Amino acid sequence: MRITQPWQELETQEALLRDQVNGLTPSQKKRYFAEQIRQLKDPDTYAVLNWAFLGGFHHLYLRKYRLFIVECTLLVIAIIGLVMGQPYFALILVGLVLFELPQLFWPKKLPGSTTTMYHAQFMNTSATVINP
Repeated sequence: MRITQPWQELETQEALLRDQVNGLTPSQKKRYFAEQIRQLKDPDTYAVLNWAFLGGFHHLYLRKYRLFIVECTLLVIAIIGLVMGQPYFALILVGLVLFELPQLFWPKKLPGSTTTMYHAQFMNTSATVINP
């Protein structure tokens, strides 16, 4: 998902998925919604994690473990470097801030797109997942 993806495009994808789900049989819908509950990401929880905690904990919520490890490691390295009196480590912090700014200003877009992505994957593999 691109952070610059238009809202309209995201809404169109969600509408297509809703139409696909409406075409499922009742037993398939039951399995789909059980999977949806497991995969659903709340934008408000994402926003709180993003604003309240440093170090990329919101990436854990979206199951982006590698990104969390990279971001947390860079943050720790930058803090240690600054404490040791090396001002050029501030560049790492500036880079992290620039990376995080779009995620701070559009917190509802990322979990929505991630959830839509999970649903699309689920529907694409419905022959093996939904049908017993």
